[in-house]
Amino acid sequence: MSSRRKLPIGVFDSGVGGLTVVRALMERLPFEDIVYFGDTARVPYGIKSIPTIEHFTGQITDFLLDRGVKMLVVACNTMAAVAAHVVKSRAGDIPVLDVIDAGAGAAVAASRSGTIGVIGTPTTVNSNAYARRMHAIDPDIRVFSQACPLFVPLVEEGWLEHEVTRLTAREYLKPVLAEEVDTLVLGCTHYPLLKPLLQDVSGPDIRLVDSAITTAELAAARLASLELANPGHAPAHYAFHVTDIPLRFQTIGERFLGRSLSHLSKVDW
Repeated sequence: MSSRRKLPIGVFDSGVGGLTVVRALMERLPFEDIVYFGDTARVPYGIKSIPTIEHFTGQITDFLLDRGVKMLVVACNTMAAVAAHVVKSRAGDIPVLDVIDAGAGAAVAASRSGTIGVIGTPTTVNSNAYARRMHAIDPDIRVFSQACPLFVPLVEEGWLEHEVTRLTAREYLKPVLAEEVDTLVLGCTHYPLLKPLLQDVSGPDIRLVDSAITTAELAAARLASLELANPGHAPAHYAFHVTDIPLRFQTIGERFLGRSLSHLSKVDW
């Protein structure tokens, strides 16, 4: 067990969005090594069939397990919604966390009225995964979901405070806020970069649940409970693997990560 504590955490996503989860993990668990996998050659996953997503998820899971990780974090809402079972079936005794479980649990705990809004990509919203997991915790919770397909390209364009993004947010949030939700789940790993703008549009009384932060908190708690936290205090090592390195990846990745993106390698299946 003591040797396992020094192994890295494996984090994966369909592309670059999961780097917001990596950033939160770096801040919450500064001495934990992290191996990240982003399937940048095959993104987006949201338009693909469930069997295809399951197949890709299995490939990535095996890749990270081969690198001797002590925990797997599914940092992609689409994968978590439709293929979490694939990860768990291959992981054996390796603990598996995902952004939907973390976000759903945090939202139920944060809500005062039991009325919660969820914003995400069309695939995540149509899967109803957040509502199902919230209802498993508390059947009386009322959940109102809204797909926000334009947020991802706006974030990747860097328009985090742009008036176009603000107007788009107002339109998307209008039906959710009309239901008098008191908690709003940011159900896509791109959305934490829009948190200041979304808080401003939603108003100060709405609690925003950042799935990146909640996932990092859950990871810290799980590592502690399983006695898998790294006892050392040496600087952590981070490795990033992608299936393609498009021209803008470095720029977008560093924006998501909040620091320079080093130790980047391309994986050829």
